[in-house]
Amino acid sequence: MNQQALLTLYRAMYTARQIDKVEQELTQRGEAFFHVAGSGHEATAALASHLTEADWLHCHYRDKALLVARGLPLRSFFDTFLCKDHSSSRGRRMSGFFSDPSLHILSMTTPTGNNALQAVGVAAAVKGDPARPIVYCANGDGTTQQGEVTEAIAEAVRDQLPVLFVVENNQLAISTTTRGRTFFSLPDGDAESYYGLPIRRIDGRDAASCLDQFGSIVDSIRQDRKPQLVVLEVERLTSHTNADDQRVYRSAEEIRNVVTTGDPLTRLENRLLADGCETATLAALRRNVESEITAAVEEALAGSDPTPQMSAKAAISVELSHPSYEVRGNEENATLTMGQALRDVLDHHLATDSQVFLFGEDIEDPKGDVFGVTRGLSTKYQGRVCNSPLSESTIIGTSIGRALAGQRPVAFLQFADFLPLAYNQLTSELASMFWRTGGEWKVPMVVMAACGGYRPGLGPYHAQTFESVMTHSAGIDVLMPSNACDAAGMLNAAFKSERPTLILYPKSMLNDASRATSPNVADQLVPIGCARKLRTGRDITFVAWGNTVSLCERAADDLERAGVEVEIIDLRSLSPWDEHMVVASAEKTSRLVVVHEDNHTCGFGGEILATVGEKSRFPVSMRRITRPDTFIPCHYGSQIEVMPSYQRVLTTAAQLLDFDLTWEQPAEQEEGMFDLPAIGSAPSDETVTVVEFLTQVGSRVEKGDVVASVEAAKSVFEMTTSVAGEVVALLADEGDSIAVGKPLLRIRADQAVVHKNAVLLEDPGEPVLVRRRPSERLPLPKRYDRRAFDVGLSSVEAVTGNRIVTNRELLTATNDMTVDDIMRLTGIESRNWVTGEQNAVSMAVQAAERTLEHEDLLVDQIDLVICSTTSPTSVSPSMACQVLSGLTRGKSKAMLQAFDISAACSGYLYALQAGYDFLQSKPDARVLVVTTEVLSPLLDRKDLDTAILFGDAASATVLYGESHYENARGRLYRPELSAKGEDGGTLTVPFRDGGFIRMQGRKVFSEAVRSMIASLNRVCQREGVGVNDLNMIVPHQANQRILDAIQHRIDATVYSNIRRFGNTSSTSIPLCLSEVLPNAKKGDRLGLCAFGGGFTFGASILEAT
Repeated sequence: MNQQALLTLYRAMYTARQIDKVEQELTQRGEAFFHVAGSGHEATAALASHLTEADWLHCHYRDKALLVARGLPLRSFFDTFLCKDHSSSRGRRMSGFFSDPSLHILSMTTPTGNNALQAVGVAAAVKGDPARPIVYCANGDGTTQQGEVTEAIAEAVRDQLPVLFVVENNQLAISTTTRGRTFFSLPDGDAESYYGLPIRRIDGRDAASCLDQFGSIVDSIRQDRKPQLVVLEVERLTSHTNADDQRVYRSAEEIRNVVTTGDPLTRLENRLLADGCETATLAALRRNVESEITAAVEEALAGSDPTPQMSAKAAISVELSHPSYEVRGNEENATLTMGQALRDVLDHHLATDSQVFLFGEDIEDPKGDVFGVTRGLSTKYQGRVCNSPLSESTIIGTSIGRALAGQRPVAFLQFADFLPLAYNQLTSELASMFWRTGGEWKVPMVVMAACGGYRPGLGPYHAQTFESVMTHSAGIDVLMPSNACDAAGMLNAAFKSERPTLILYPKSMLNDASRATSPNVADQLVPIGCARKLRTGRDITFVAWGNTVSLCERAADDLERAGVEVEIIDLRSLSPWDEHMVVASAEKTSRLVVVHEDNHTCGFGGEILATVGEKSRFPVSMRRITRPDTFIPCHYGSQIEVMPSYQRVLTTAAQLLDFDLTWEQPAEQEEGMFDLPAIGSAPSDETVTVVEFLTQVGSRVEKGDVVASVEAAKSVFEMTTSVAGEVVALLADEGDSIAVGKPLLRIRADQAVVHKNAVLLEDPGEPVLVRRRPSERLPLPKRYDRRAFDVGLSSVEAVTGNRIVTNRELLTATNDMTVDDIMRLTGIESRNWVTGEQNAVSMAVQAAERTLEHEDLLVDQIDLVICSTTSPTSVSPSMACQVLSGLTRGKSKAMLQAFDISAACSGYLYALQAGYDFLQSKPDARVLVVTTEVLSPLLDRKDLDTAILFGDAASATVLYGESHYENARGRLYRPELSAKGEDGGTLTVPFRDGGFIRMQGRKVFSEAVRSMIASLNRVCQREGVGVNDLNMIVPHQANQRILDAIQHRIDATVYSNIRRFGNTSSTSIPLCLSEVLPNAKKGDRLGLCAFGGGFTFGASILEAT
């Protein structure tokens, strides 16, 4: 054997032995605190000369000699031992655990055995590398009993991967003897193979023989690219660590014997001397090594101490963490469900990055995932979308290895309930890797798991979320979308961030078309750590994520019909989470409800409430709605009771908001009638489509007969009836999409139906919310520095366009709509449009002149002119100045304030507030409020969504300060205003010649009803009156259906004149007041409320005097 090769080996082994000696001395001097020796295991260094730069090493903690031979700098040993900042972990790891990306030395694992699956993942990633690298994976004999080791060997055998598994068998697992207790040493003797893999045995006490044997093994692996398993027989020459004393469990004779006969360094030295090596040569070598070690120790001792880091995650760019960089889909083209969006994003990344690799159970075609998320991808990208064995730890552990080797793995877990099966790899390895290596290693890996309940057929192990457990793992981003756009945007962000990311996607939302996104999913992006505000309100905040978002939205709809403004925050990113948005919202509303599916105790909601309690500057009433500390039952009725529900959300909110809540139940069905509910084919089915009814009204059906063919997300299947009788009604049409759980058809059963339908939906009844009167609520002290000055409002004069336009005039031969259709949709019979001699300025001047004449005022007695308009004739001069010019005919020299307000249909109330506030500073002043709207030129006559709505009108009102209050027709209470940003996609009024008015009627309808009631409720609450205490509500005249919806929600009369005038924007309320005020009795209180584009909202109370 080549003596130089033996000398090289000897040097590495002696260096490792001396490192042990110096570390022990430093520990005894109190300069270090933990020491683990490699003495007796040094023969692993014999492997180094057979390795190439392309090979990878996942070492055992006693592999110091191999690390020395691989080229790990001496100082690295002592920097790590002394926990210095210069160490590979920046002082974060215990001594004995190293890593070096430049040498392909993977970060050694403290939970022994965890390295095995990572090594297999690396081998899978590099198997096809032209350099033909191998992966070395070493463990102790005790560690071989870890499940991860068994799984790793099985995976390497299944996929025939180039892994060299080395078991360093010193026959001790600390104090436990392992002979006869391992897969290679059985009670009846040594095993010859494991998982079909022959077990090679090498004497690690004889380093020289190891040199040759390792060479042939490595050559074999490099050639055939298959795994090999070696048991290296070694002796542990010292105690396990400095914290252990082997004399407690090993006899003195045993200890002497292993030192005498089992020391590989002594035996190699004797071999060298026997082969003719000079004693002086070895002595010189030893002195040289000792000198180098001394220098390395001194450098390490002089090194700087680390600075603690308060985050375990890599920093990400502002583009991935600031809300301004969010890119959402186009709601008008929202055709992709969450499942489809996830699949298309994965498709995009597979197509654009050859390193992307998908791994999970049943994700290959034809199954394409149990929920279809990966369907078609394995066919399109063969060899890159692969089925895993049924082992979650294998999925995660090998994916970590792939990521360390440069791939971009996406690991699929079928259900979040199986996260505990992979918890060790997730928390001990994936979460800690960046932190424990000081950023030297990154794991750019995405874990995807379907989660959550709210579907019949689910139960324990198929309905949990586990987000609180996973957010406790400091190094992993944890995300949970509630819609397709967020799912796509989060997955894109996870790929871009290169941070370990867990995406928990609710299976019940995968096929929900109401939460779809547009096909451009590759462009969509949701910044990490940014919540999304779904609704803006000032009365109560809901914080939710995943499935519970829809519960909050449903409850918010009911609350807003009762006049409550609800703010809904979809947290969506749980680690990190948007503390700033949540705390700010809680401070604003002073009421916070957090809703989540996970357990109550240590649930993430507790973290949110604690943070708000710590950081809020104001008192906040807070509640949690969670799953009690129990498991999720399969019986769906019980599941609804256990899980957070719409009913619980609304009940909790009602308590915080001082509402009494009752539930009205529907009338009982006629005896003998049975409604057959629609069912899905899988837990992710939200709706089904009626393909064909296979029966008809009047037909007789028997129990088990097929009555309909329906299409779910995964299949078309036939529905059968569970009762016999006569079909009396089909409750849907063919082609209709119907929610799972809703009735499909009605049968008059032959005999009384003794069993109830299975519960498929939460249906507590219709909520009735009644606000408690102030005397029934806890009184809160209020303090005013001074009484506000009274502000009076004059009579109101209005001017309309000269041309009366009927519905019939708007219809053409090409229209499908009829006169009756327009009346039914809008409540409008006619509207007034300007004629040639009229414009916005002339009508405003005419209305102002009438008001001033009626009030016996001159222009010079006015101190401020405010003009509200969405149709100005110019930007400058302002409309207010033009009106002022028209009133004075250019003859008056009076100097007064004049400005415009643009708040769309809420403009009158915005102007009233501006005037009110002006009169608080000048109570002896008068304000002229003018509205003028000429919208007819901006209408596209072909667009009957808008052309049928709008009319032209102007108005004028005088506000009196307290000094002139006796002249007022009514007392004005200060308006309550608010606004919400909108990009114009819902309602747009352009400049003249800049296009036409565009509006999405459905969105405007829901927003208008909700906001006007909420605004009115808020001003009433401020003034200590109930909405139903008002004598009349005078709302913005937007659409009769909106007015009817408001009337349906309150008892007070809702005034309407839209039939004659149409929607006149900011003039509509004063146009109503011009008719209402003359007949109002003293003390009558009128509620004014408006909603406008932008969006703008406002409300006020006017008390007749």
